[in-house]
Amino acid sequence: MRLSALLHEQTILLRLQARSKEEVLECLIATLPATGLVRNLSEVRRIIFERENRMTTCIGGGVALPHGKTRAVIAPVAALATLEPPMMMDAPDERPVEVVFLLVGQEDNVGAHLRLLSRISRLMSNASFRMHLLQAQSPQDVLELFEQAEALHESHL
Repeated sequence: MRLSALLHEQTILLRLQARSKEEVLECLIATLPATGLVRNLSEVRRIIFERENRMTTCIGGGVALPHGKTRAVIAPVAALATLEPPMMMDAPDERPVEVVFLLVGQEDNVGAHLRLLSRISRLMSNASFRMHLLQAQSPQDVLELFEQAEALHESHL
């Protein structure tokens, strides 16, 4: 499954101005029902905050990847925010977070969830991709960036 297929224009928040990590997560979670794939939003919220409270999901390089698995979604769902200004969120490299990619997978499909996390992590580790993401002017620009990056990666396989 492509990341560009998981994201929707309604689940992409550009230049989000939030006061806390919790506010960022709440804003992203609130976009998910627009996908039509969420059975129970309060359960999604619970698993995301539970995972985040166990250990930071910041992966460094200005990126956070909050995630969780639950039966509260019909299929994997995702949301993305660019933050303006960037925010300190307990990143291992102590850099402020600029991009937050939220992934909610299905509890009974761990393999797919791990593959998606790996793909997100690989894309987000590309400084050029992150720079283009931060310069995106619209959710459509973000979707096109993901589509181009995934097509390029697939052509090299």
